[in-house]
Amino acid sequence: MKPTCADDPAAAAAAARPSYPDNTMNHFTRSARKHVSLCLLAIAAWTSIALSAAAEDDPFEQLRTEYAGPIHAMLETYCLDCHAADVREGELDLERFAALEDVRRDATTWLKVAEMLAGGEMPPEESAQPSDAQRQQLQQWIDRYVKAEAAASAGDPGPVVLRRLNNAQYTYTIRDLTGIELSPTREFPADNAAGEGFTNAGGALVMSPSLLTKYLDAGKDIARHAVLLPDGFRFSPGTTRRDWTDEVLAEIRQMYVEHAGAGSAADVNLHGLHWKTRGGGNLQVEAYLAATLAAREALTSGERSVEEVAQERGLNAKYLGSLWKLLNEQDDSPVLEVVRARWRDAQPDGAAALAAEIARWQEALQAFQAVGHMKPWMVPVTPLTARQEFRVDLGQLAGDAVTLYLAAGTAGDGGEHDQVFWQRPRLVVPGRPDLPLRDVRAAVDRLVDHRKRVLSATEKSLLAADEASRSSEASDTKALSAKYNVAPEVLSSWFTFLGIEASDNVQLDRFENRLRTTGGYDFVQGWGSPQTPSLVANASDQEVRIPGRLKPHGVAVHPSPTLYAAVGWKSPLAGAVRIEGKVADAHAECGNGVTWALELRRGYTRQTLASGTAGSTAIGPLEAVAVRPGDRCRWPSVPRTATTAAT
Repeated sequence: MKPTCADDPAAAAAAARPSYPDNTMNHFTRSARKHVSLCLLAIAAWTSIALSAAAEDDPFEQLRTEYAGPIHAMLETYCLDCHAADVREGELDLERFAALEDVRRDATTWLKVAEMLAGGEMPPEESAQPSDAQRQQLQQWIDRYVKAEAAASAGDPGPVVLRRLNNAQYTYTIRDLTGIELSPTREFPADNAAGEGFTNAGGALVMSPSLLTKYLDAGKDIARHAVLLPDGFRFSPGTTRRDWTDEVLAEIRQMYVEHAGAGSAADVNLHGLHWKTRGGGNLQVEAYLAATLAAREALTSGERSVEEVAQERGLNAKYLGSLWKLLNEQDDSPVLEVVRARWRDAQPDGAAALAAEIARWQEALQAFQAVGHMKPWMVPVTPLTARQEFRVDLGQLAGDAVTLYLAAGTAGDGGEHDQVFWQRPRLVVPGRPDLPLRDVRAAVDRLVDHRKRVLSATEKSLLAADEASRSSEASDTKALSAKYNVAPEVLSSWFTFLGIEASDNVQLDRFENRLRTTGGYDFVQGWGSPQTPSLVANASDQEVRIPGRLKPHGVAVHPSPTLYAAVGWKSPLAGAVRIEGKVADAHAECGNGVTWALELRRGYTRQTLASGTAGSTAIGPLEAVAVRPGDRCRWPSVPRTATTAAT
């Protein structure tokens, strides 16, 4: 008995596989040819059916039949009397449209015919009129023809001329790309309109060499508005660093407007400008405290979230969350524990009193200070101090002998473990080194000895001074002190007192470097170093900051820590003059001022007319100051310790 496929799975699998003859390639080729032939027959049949369907759906076949029949007959009956080749009223010739192919060569004319039919202009009243049915038939045929022509031409706009953007398109494109209102075409000529009446037709938008130059100039102007950033760039309405800075400051101020309001006003001095900075920059803690008090139970129970409360009251969710967390924390801060205790006991209407309590702590623990010389804007204040300096003005005390009593006591909490140390008693005189009290006797002894030496050498010093004043050259202090047997320091003191120029005195040279723009202002020019020392003048009628304050038509000198800066006037006449002026520290908020003197120099003699430290000081008026031709009235400015400008 032979096994069946059901009995043998392997045999069943073999039987399921197709069997091939020995020449498998020839068998495959014949099979492939048969399949390809069948496919080609199917494609040919489908193409024939598609073409037949396309022919049946071709609207021009029906339009062609209708035009050759009733439509052309109506044209001959009602239109060709006025619009034939030999008549052509209104420059319209309908006789040339013998077949639909002729109609398709000039579709624009049929748009005009449709318009005249719809308006009742064709045929004219004195001519034979078609019936309403004929008129409707003609109008419907033209309408179907126009739609068929439009469908046939869809997607083919005709020849497109490569053109530039017109002025409006270019302007709007630049604004879209930059995000700012620029007008790059303000210097461009107006766009011409082509025959179609449009300014965006390719034939009208020509590009001349001069217009190309204007495009390049416009591109350069647009590039001036680009602001480079660490992570890319942006565009700004302004083109200067000052504009970009003001733009960022405006954004910062807007942020303060949204999240801050008027608080306790306090005057702040920033480079000499005074305003109530804190009047519009404080965060409104009271509003946030009111929110925490009103929603305290809901926030504690989790019924409401911080974000929901903040959104409901128009507050910043992040700060409200931080405040809520701070008020509910447990730590050992003595200040915060006082505030937390009052907050826990406060009623929903107690936010104002709680905010006032916090404000008092803020006043005690922080301070605003003038910005400059690397000083921060806000600094912490430690109310607890381990040392305290005090001064007593001895000039207000009468008598030669002064007795000063020092006493210390407790703060009311007992004196256990308290210690008080009195340190560094000293005499302090502005412009001179401090004199420790322990050195007073020795200093007095030195002063007495120096006075004796000066007085004993008075006659010799005056003889040396007389010789120096008659000399046509700067005096040599060392040579004269040796000649007249006077100590050099004593003779120098006499020369300084008498205003005699010595060869070892500091000489002032002229600035050689021209400063044509200072602080970004073209009308502020001068001489000197871009840093210090320098001298600048303001030729405008406005006060500017460069960054120091420079008055209208004012002059400012800026000495360096090691170099003088001075201005002067050389007399062209002999006579009496009146001298008057004002000197002020242009950086009153920075440094510790300058020392200045107003000198009248004649040859190698020098007379000090006024001196001081800036501040803001009036000079004169000095009446009837005798001058000769060549005399110099000089105002040198000398730094005290830090670099400061004076005007």
